Amino acid sequence: MAEFVDNKSMKARSSLLHWLLVAGVASIPAALLASHHVVSPTTSSANDSVEITATITLAQSEVAQKIGADPGKGVVLVEVHVSPKTEKGLRVSPDDFYLLCHDDGERSQPFEPAQLAGHGALVVAPTAGEGGGARAERYGIPLGGVTLPGNSVGVGAGGRGPGTLSSKADNKSAGNAALLAALKAKQFPDKLTTSDVSGNLYFPLDGQHKLKNLAILYRGQGGRLDLEFQH
Repeated sequence: MAEFVDNKSMKARSSLLHWLLVAGVASIPAALLASHHVVSPTTSSANDSVEITATITLAQSEVAQKIGADPGKGVVLVEVHVSPKTEKGLRVSPDDFYLLCHDDGERSQPFEPAQLAGHGALVVAPTAGEGGGARAERYGIPLGGVTLPGNSVGVGAGGRGPGTLSSKADNKSAGNAALLAALKAKQFPDKLTTSDVSGNLYFPLDGQHKLKNLAILYRGQGGRLDLEFQH
């Protein structure tokens, strides 16, 4: 009789333990989702001509680790993979891409490696404007792959009026050969291709922005694609 009671107690304890484990495991995802909104740093988009995947890195330490040298503050790394879907070939270039900030309307194109690490790097300062604009303290802003030293460049800022940046060459800058080599080694290429192409884009980004408010815009030969970083 004692043995029967013990077996019955053991089964009861086992059932209770099983129920507690199931209940605990089931409650974990809900608790995590309630306290964390996970935004993937990788996004993709496609049309009939091209498929593009982009991975963005915002933290300066992580950017430096991936590049192999520190480009300084205000530089965002975007690793891009482009897959053409046409047998005729697709012309690709860093100039096909923009970084858009939904929260303030800031839009920028990638830096050339020489703008970040070359001799005579540009110094850019904001001039008086109605609403700011892109804010850069050290670097030139490329327009279609070309930076205009000594001129004022208008940059839109979320409908708040055009801001301007006055740029000039810093002739005292001797450049950073190690950084320049690291940036060039993995830079996204400019070429005609029928096969997959991968490489890095180096964007300026002013201020603090949440990942969910950023997007990569493709405006190239393959059409128009918006790569959003979704929850």
